[in-house]
Amino acid sequence: MLLFLFYLEYYTMEKKTVLITGSTRGIGFALAVEFLKSGHHVIVNGRSEKSLQEAVLKLRNISKHVEGVAGSVTEAQTFNNLIEKATNSFKKIDIWINNAGIAQEHELFWEISDKGIKQVLDTNIYGLMLGTKYAINFFKEQGFGQIFNMQGFGSNGKIMNKLTLYGTSKRAVNYFNKSISKELSGFNIKIGTINPGMVRTDFLNTAMNNASDDERVRYEKVYRILAEEPDVVAEFLTDRILNANKKYQQIKYLSGFKLIFKIVKLMINK
Repeated sequence: MLLFLFYLEYYTMEKKTVLITGSTRGIGFALAVEFLKSGHHVIVNGRSEKSLQEAVLKLRNISKHVEGVAGSVTEAQTFNNLIEKATNSFKKIDIWINNAGIAQEHELFWEISDKGIKQVLDTNIYGLMLGTKYAINFFKEQGFGQIFNMQGFGSNGKIMNKLTLYGTSKRAVNYFNKSISKELSGFNIKIGTINPGMVRTDFLNTAMNNASDDERVRYEKVYRILAEEPDVVAEFLTDRILNANKKYQQIKYLSGFKLIFKIVKLMINK
């Protein structure tokens, strides 16, 4: 009887289409996995065709209801292609997650190359804003939709040496989302933020490529205590995203209680 009820709920529930940028690895990929496991449709995105196809093949072991589009979020055509793929394959888009982001070089701000500064700002701010713009214009025509923009270190105003550039790019997300929410007051479009906390991904490891031995030791101590596995975070976030119903929604994995528990654990193990 329980098995029958499970299948009844699975096959009669509304199948939502979720579009996730920067989702060939890390938390974006983990979110794609969880949405597919929940029975929904997913459009994934990555910069390279090779990484995209590898991700899609893995995801199709979970569900056939997944498609992918290669392209940079700094290019408008990428979003046109994502929308076309989603509507051709699944007829609509319900949830749009701007997840694509890159880490800064592990250096003091004035030591970062001009190219490095531009790459971070292009992806983390311009790409996120461009994605939000295309999502809004699509949802206005469709008549409904939800947008979630990914936060990261610095979103809450915390400061750390050698994270000035990245933190600034993520601090901007809060102001941008709150302001856009007010501009969307007359439309059936919801917007929110997702804060996954510290997740064990290649993203964090890349950020420490140029770190000194002492910095790496300190980082790894904190990393072992505060960081969480992508699938654990994604399962938590997916459930909250699917049930989000506020005009402006903030979804945070690392709650106050969880953070206190982890900090106490860190101090004990210091």
